Amino acid sequence: MKLGIFVHSKRPKISIKEIIKVLESVNISYSKEDPDIAIVIGGDGTFGYYGRILRIPMLFVGINDPDILSRKAKLAGISYDYLARALISIKSGRYFIDKRRMLSLNYGKEKLVDILTDVYLERGNFSHGIRYALSVFSPVRSKPQRVRKIFTEYAIGNGIIVSTSFGSGGYYSYPQRIMKAKFNYSDTATHKRFSDNRIGICHIIPTFLLREKNEGRDKKNINVKMRAEQIQYTIPIESTIKINLIRNANVRLYGATDDSKGIPVGIDKEISIIASNRSAKIIHLYN
Repeated sequence: MKLGIFVHSKRPKISIKEIIKVLESVNISYSKEDPDIAIVIGGDGTFGYYGRILRIPMLFVGINDPDILSRKAKLAGISYDYLARALISIKSGRYFIDKRRMLSLNYGKEKLVDILTDVYLERGNFSHGIRYALSVFSPVRSKPQRVRKIFTEYAIGNGIIVSTSFGSGGYYSYPQRIMKAKFNYSDTATHKRFSDNRIGICHIIPTFLLREKNEGRDKKNINVKMRAEQIQYTIPIESTIKINLIRNANVRLYGATDDSKGIPVGIDKEISIIASNRSAKIIHLYN
């Protein structure tokens, strides 16, 4: 069995040389070219990046950092402090592989990008609240190749997060401060991890949010003010999500590139998200 080591390409918390020493201490081979298992060390952004591109089983390892503003590793399976013990468990076969559903994202004519954790659309510096529309479509039971619109939401806010079940403990779970006068909501929003057959949607600090429901072919669409629980909610994974900017602004799409710069987004292209045919292989250790 050969293990690969994967860290942030520019800001690794632990050097690869130090990690190799841990592997050597338990007599495990390190392979740079064709590993059987990936040891991914870093924060949630690093996990999301390698989760998109690696096809082998992955163990996510977080770093304990006392700095309150340091990178977080909410999605880690273990802490780096216990890496040697974890490697012994892997070497002896005391682990199982959890296959997790992924999403596929398309922006414009670019090819599909698979997502393990989340993607988010967010306003840039010097931008006011961005104006966007999010539509959710569902397959037609009698004709699975076709979809029908369920609703469209119109929003002004800082952006929106679309999350997988696996990524629900990351950015999707941030505590929002919501204007009580607008949404009759408490100071902070809480969440529960949702099942693998759901997609999470979370509007980021919206100041305006309206849902237009599709009430059928012969009925007019109905506009409904959003309730508090509809600011952060889930939909079936079979759904199709389409997001469009309504007004040009300094807006970027994060979570789908090889770096942290994101993709500039304009009103001329549509963001489309569907369930991926791929599943990620996440390693969990037996107690």
